[in-house]
Amino acid sequence: MILAGTGYTLASVCTRELSSEYSTAQLAFMRALIAIAFIMPMIARNGVSVMKTTVFPIHAIRACLTYGGMMCWFYAVSEIPISDYTALLYIQPIFTILLAMLILGEKAGPRTWGAIGVAFAGALIILRPGFQEINLGMLAALATGVLFAGVNTCMKTLSRTDSAAVIVAYVSILMLVFSAVPAWFYWTDPAWADGPAILGVGVFALLGQYAITRAIAVADARVVQPFDFSRLITAAVIGWIVFGESSDIYTWIGALVIFCASYYVIVFERKGGH
Repeated sequence: MILAGTGYTLASVCTRELSSEYSTAQLAFMRALIAIAFIMPMIARNGVSVMKTTVFPIHAIRACLTYGGMMCWFYAVSEIPISDYTALLYIQPIFTILLAMLILGEKAGPRTWGAIGVAFAGALIILRPGFQEINLGMLAALATGVLFAGVNTCMKTLSRTDSAAVIVAYVSILMLVFSAVPAWFYWTDPAWADGPAILGVGVFALLGQYAITRAIAVADARVVQPFDFSRLITAAVIGWIVFGESSDIYTWIGALVIFCASYYVIVFERKGGH
């Protein structure tokens, strides 16, 4: 999960670099195209039969949620500082835990629900509604978290029958299909100078996607999600070095509140409580 957070943060940095020249739809298309370029050797080596699945509808739902989340993600990082986006994305573990309990049947008691409430309060500290203007970039970051929480829930279900490689392969192929038409309408011929950043969007996002799929496959979603909080430090450091961005104290306080609430859940999970 820590590796996944690092991969997604680096993908966000590459996206920010490209956002002024390319549309969100085209970035999503190029990301999917690069992912497929890495996945095709696996399919060619093992044959098309490796893609056999009995849960294709869930793959399709997961791909739809991923596409929506990616569009919100790419828009958000083009509008607000990367560290602020990362902090707001911490709403994702909250909703992942909720969906894991409501859909996957993972058990929860008063302590877990209380921790979720505290984590949500942390998100409100970051947003500070009524004290600062909530722009579309912030709302897109929140939407990204909610949509990716649905993705995580789908991945947990898919991991019971399909390998991480197959799960990533299906979402990449379906994402290419979903993004092809919008990308065509807003297409800009890529410049050679942008090649490394374009490659970085695809490679780092694919790394993050594979790592998070493996993490959720081997442990309950509500246990592994809090480790994603390490990405705030990475985002803050990279955002400061590359873009000269800095986060205010409320972003760090809110993130700390969410982290403490999630760590509380982990402690009681280890003790077998809820």
